[in-house]
Amino acid sequence: MERKISAVIQSLEYLKQHLNIVKEVGDRAKEGQIYCAIGHAHESLGDLSQALEYYRQHLSIAKEVGDRAGEGCAYGGLGNACQHLGDYTQALEYHRQSLSAAKEVGDRAGEGHAFGGLGSAYQGLGDFAKALKYHKQSLNVAKEVADRAGEGCAYSGLANAYQCLGDLKQALGYHKQSLSIAEEVGNGRRTENDGLTYCSLGNVYCQLGNFKEATEYLTQSLSIAKELGDIYIEQNSYINLGDVRRALGDLEGSIDYYLQGLKIAEETGRKHGKSILYCRL
Repeated sequence: MERKISAVIQSLEYLKQHLNIVKEVGDRAKEGQIYCAIGHAHESLGDLSQALEYYRQHLSIAKEVGDRAGEGCAYGGLGNACQHLGDYTQALEYHRQSLSAAKEVGDRAGEGHAFGGLGSAYQGLGDFAKALKYHKQSLNVAKEVADRAGEGCAYSGLANAYQCLGDLKQALGYHKQSLSIAEEVGNGRRTENDGLTYCSLGNVYCQLGNFKEATEYLTQSLSIAKELGDIYIEQNSYINLGDVRRALGDLEGSIDYYLQGLKIAEETGRKHGKSILYCRL
């Protein structure tokens, strides 16, 4: 994890040097793209307030230079950051604007990503029928444009929605399809999608009462999250491992996991995460 953080920080240094040069030559469009990249870097570090600020700067410049594709990208970044913060209503609005921009410029891959964002936002709001609708649209677009990574994300979204509806058989099937694609796309390397899917599978097995399988998947999820420095998957792994320990009657073990998850939520300002963990504790 320390290696990943160090790499992101080094990346930020190079991006800022690049930004200074671009400002000197007056390339506003390129300046906006760099702000977007800096936003992504801050988001990966869990610094969501900074990520939002840089995405907003990208959006402002994209509007100034008439870059509708850039606007769509900026809206997508803003939507994802708001989702991480648990502000699903605002995320929904940003993803709608991202979808509108993608359709306007004929960016089918961008449309697919926006559909996925809308599905996740509706799921956060508890509207699972709409979540399923948009995740299915995202899957269709991903298949159309041969976006295997996007296809895997869509399967994951569908699995999560079915899981919330209590259809664990469907959820399990979609999660396994997502994992298969994540392993294929990663070409033997651990990726964020691997960690996310292992975490989701662990959660489903926990709900099914298969605590041995749940623990194995969640332990792998936690390991991948730490290796890659993905604090969101790390937090969710702690929550789910806490749930497993609680179901097994190990209350001290569950509290330990919940407290580790709470520490991450407090450090990143994730209100939704804090709410879940305070409730568990």
